[in-house]
Amino acid sequence: MANRSTRMLTAGLKLFGGGNTPAYSLEYLSGAGDRKPGSSETIVMPYIELGRASSCGIRFMDSLTVSRKHCAIEVKEKETFLVNLSETNPTLINGRPVNKKYFLNSGDEIQLSVEGPKLRYTTTSSGTKTMSYTQKMGLVMQQAIRPYKTAVVSVALLFFMAIGILAFFLFRTTTELQRYEVITQAQADSIASVNKRNGELASTFSEYKRNIQKDIKKQKEVLQNEIEKQKQEFTKTEQKLDAEIQRLRKQSNVSDAEILEALNPYVLAIFWEKVSVNFNGNIEEQSAGGECMCTGFLLEGGDFVTARHCIDAILTESMDLNMIDNNGGEVVLHFRAVSFDGNIDFRFTNKDLQADYSKDEKVLNNVGGVDVVVRIPDYFTGADWAFKKTSFTMGLSFDKSGSSNLKQGEELIVLGYSYGTQFRTSGSMQPYYSTAKTTLTGVHNGTIHVTDATFDGGNSGGPVFVKKDGIAQVVGIVTGKFRKPEADGDVMVDANVQIITPIANIR
Repeated sequence: MANRSTRMLTAGLKLFGGGNTPAYSLEYLSGAGDRKPGSSETIVMPYIELGRASSCGIRFMDSLTVSRKHCAIEVKEKETFLVNLSETNPTLINGRPVNKKYFLNSGDEIQLSVEGPKLRYTTTSSGTKTMSYTQKMGLVMQQAIRPYKTAVVSVALLFFMAIGILAFFLFRTTTELQRYEVITQAQADSIASVNKRNGELASTFSEYKRNIQKDIKKQKEVLQNEIEKQKQEFTKTEQKLDAEIQRLRKQSNVSDAEILEALNPYVLAIFWEKVSVNFNGNIEEQSAGGECMCTGFLLEGGDFVTARHCIDAILTESMDLNMIDNNGGEVVLHFRAVSFDGNIDFRFTNKDLQADYSKDEKVLNNVGGVDVVVRIPDYFTGADWAFKKTSFTMGLSFDKSGSSNLKQGEELIVLGYSYGTQFRTSGSMQPYYSTAKTTLTGVHNGTIHVTDATFDGGNSGGPVFVKKDGIAQVVGIVTGKFRKPEADGDVMVDANVQIITPIANIR
């Protein structure tokens, strides 16, 4: 293993020599003492520690909830990873705690402690190529010298003291010689006296030089011992990290069957129970039969999520209910959400959920000679989501940022109540397992496009997962097949490509 201090020194010398080295930036997303939100720092050293200790390359004020040595970021070959150094305060990446080591990707959000400062890690493709020499020197002095500041400053002071003494005696000698450039015999004795004095000064300087050399040797030994100590500590840390990497690699081989066992309890069947209509003070209720018609799910923290069309299309596709709800009346749809094991069971209405209605269009229709307003919803451009806070705390893990950056061909897991419960006359009521693959990289028209989808009607509102390192995280909500406009209303497109609403769209 290469000595970290040697690597930092080599990187610094390379920068001073005009070389190009990798660089990245840390943007402060929240205030951190004298650092304002939106400010950033460019890092050019292959290893830098973050914390309150004076030896840290990025130091935080003592008033913040940050450990003395909280974490470190290290660049090794083509990989950049974060090492958790604190045993008391957690380090979080994109809201999830880091156990020991995490390989960073551009855009990752780093947080020191649950209530501590937040930073965004961003790679710099050009490295230090475009930086000025003065900027490079300033960054090296700040990031490479700070951990060994005491030793370096002591050596520098002794060195400059020696240079100063030498310059002083040379100046005095030169001045004396200039004064006696033109001499008489009577001044010869004075010159001899000056020469004797210079000899004495030279002897004194030799003594100073010997003392300086002794101090430099002593400081060098102290510095070398500290470097060796840190090297040993890093060796132990690296061994632990290697063991953790091996554990994660084994974890990545976990089968879907093992993963599903932990996911199923938080995927809920949605039953439509009744509809309440209030118009001009007249209130009527009618039973809806209590059939299973959609899927929902619970996220970590207790948010209940489903597709908006699951709780809204019933209203908008009925002309009577649509007119009442948009012309002075109110239509309330009553639902029940139940897990397959019965441990989660609660009721809600369409009015309880938050959703995005901003893209819906309201138009005038003439009914029996009277102009009425009806609402035409837009579910297929990323607005097919609805959610509410519940009293539950447990739920499915999710990745908001990752849901906008899926790669083409990524394999997805889908859970939901396809076909409702009509094929389940007996036996397990657990949600159906389906799969899909992304057709394109990223988000298009606010949605994720997928193919090879094995889910069907009733799966709408169900969670879509991506599996990484043996862990499944929610990245989207099942929306359905494409729609195309027709003269008498939109119709489903009979296509192999279906659309998913990213979990990142939820506000």
